[in-house]
Amino acid sequence: MGDTERALPLPWEIPGENEIKKVKKVGMIIDVRRCVGCHACSVSCKTEHNVPLGDFRNRTQYAETPDSNTLSFIPMICMQCEDAPCVQACPVGAIYNKEDGRVLVVNCESHKECVKACPYDAIFYNDQTKSAEKCDMCEHRTEVGMPPACVEVCPTEALRFGDLEDETDLVAKLTKDLSPVAFKAEEKTNPRVKYLGLDKWMEEAAPGVQRGDNEAGIIYE
Repeated sequence: MGDTERALPLPWEIPGENEIKKVKKVGMIIDVRRCVGCHACSVSCKTEHNVPLGDFRNRTQYAETPDSNTLSFIPMICMQCEDAPCVQACPVGAIYNKEDGRVLVVNCESHKECVKACPYDAIFYNDQTKSAEKCDMCEHRTEVGMPPACVEVCPTEALRFGDLEDETDLVAKLTKDLSPVAFKAEEKTNPRVKYLGLDKWMEEAAPGVQRGDNEAGIIYE
């Protein structure tokens, strides 16, 4: 790479009108009708965050559709709950709700209570880092104007990330116009991740991010 090319600023380094607009309230819509089960989201997430073998920050569950020979694909991630059980369960306050709506893990002391508390099984304990880990919607990427890794690689746009407080944002518009639903709404966690095309049987067939089998449906990894 020549000196001239190297001197060119990166997109998020350009001041003025191209200044990065920070997301005020994160949100994601997952459209299971668009998901083709390619696992591009899971692979990109593992690469981006160096997730250990056997653990997941996100995962696409394969489930046999009741009364048919077809498969449905259900992407699962941390729901970024406003009323997060993991936040309440941590005895040392190592998990908190960031102002923009993300649920983040900091200074974990390995109590693992959060892992047991999450109704979506979205948290795992990393034996290498000695810390609980989960999806943070790629905070390091979105802070500089890039989409989460999973959203960027999805070939069918089944995953959409945006700002719920920006009326011009597509995710905000879809939330208003199509009324996406919460996964396991009965848990009353007020998640910032919502689903389109979700049927109740899918919640039983897709037991969570980490778990890959359930009597309610045949799950393929």
